[in-house]
Amino acid sequence: MYPALIRFDEAYCERLWGGKRMAGLLGKPAPTDRPIGEAWLIADHATHVSTVNDGGPWQGMTLHAILEAHGDYLLGTCAKPTIHGQFPLLLKILDAADVLSVQVHPDDDAAVALGESDVGKTEMWHVLESEPGSELICGLDPAVDKAQFLDAIKQNDVQHIMRSFPAPPGTSAFVAAGTVHAIGAGILLAEIQQNSDLTYRIYDWDRVDAQGNHRELHLEKAATVSRFGSPHGGAATPLSYREDDATITLLGACQHFATALVEAPSRHLRKTHGRSFHLILARDSEATVSAGGNCVTLDRGTAVLVPGGVAEYYLESDGAMLDFFVPDLHADVIAPLREAGHAEAAIGALGGDPAGSDVTRELSR
Repeated sequence: MYPALIRFDEAYCERLWGGKRMAGLLGKPAPTDRPIGEAWLIADHATHVSTVNDGGPWQGMTLHAILEAHGDYLLGTCAKPTIHGQFPLLLKILDAADVLSVQVHPDDDAAVALGESDVGKTEMWHVLESEPGSELICGLDPAVDKAQFLDAIKQNDVQHIMRSFPAPPGTSAFVAAGTVHAIGAGILLAEIQQNSDLTYRIYDWDRVDAQGNHRELHLEKAATVSRFGSPHGGAATPLSYREDDATITLLGACQHFATALVEAPSRHLRKTHGRSFHLILARDSEATVSAGGNCVTLDRGTAVLVPGGVAEYYLESDGAMLDFFVPDLHADVIAPLREAGHAEAAIGALGGDPAGSDVTRELSR
């Protein structure tokens, strides 16, 4: 019997920059005696593989085992395993009590060229909570070239060549591979990303760990994969359309994932069209997800997986829900936004810099 909804255990990761909001604000069973920076909600990675914990027919199975045994049902037609045979996306919540290191991730081609055992990493953030004055840091001044970048690192002056923008709750940012970035202090956010834990650290604000050691930097690789001369557009500009009685707001999209904010105060039907699994995260408050005669209630900050083989599911919440999936860019992104009257340039910007946007490329076909 194939379950229509799948819930997993979460994993909590200590980080130098982490805080205590996983337990204190979200009520998660996370440790409070050390700084917890990441909650891995749904993952199939060497670092952590999620295990089903919902009492259903796949209780105790790992996400990877499900993928191997029931991949077509789990993924749908658009979603594909990574080149290493793993689930394609990784869903996290990050609690940045302190600023993260300045870092960059390679794309898939660069990861292969550099001999990495992991895939590339494009990601997207959505701010759940933030302290006044908190900022997200994304992109370099487009006038900065590789030589100036390396010189700024030597001079401990990286922050002055980077761009930042305010991050009140509800802010989203699309972070393409090759974008130099950091998450500022005081921010709690949801992150969807390619299934990768590959990070090249550039600058760590001169801090040390509990043993007094600086963390490793990866300057040569970072300089190789960073996109120079490519401006970051700052906070994403969401685009909305109506779907029956609900408002669907697309926050970002690329070939790897799309992020939709769903506001459905009454029971609302969503369809997968068999194209992709959907990862549903309760953003603001309790949410109800139902499919195939099954129903789960999500506390704020928790998630459930709807397999791609499930034709339709229902959402309901007094607050907004985040819906992450692997899109058919034309059918799931471009067509509904065109019908709603949004401009082509605005639609293309959902994929970041127009020069590298997957959405822009799809628009031109």
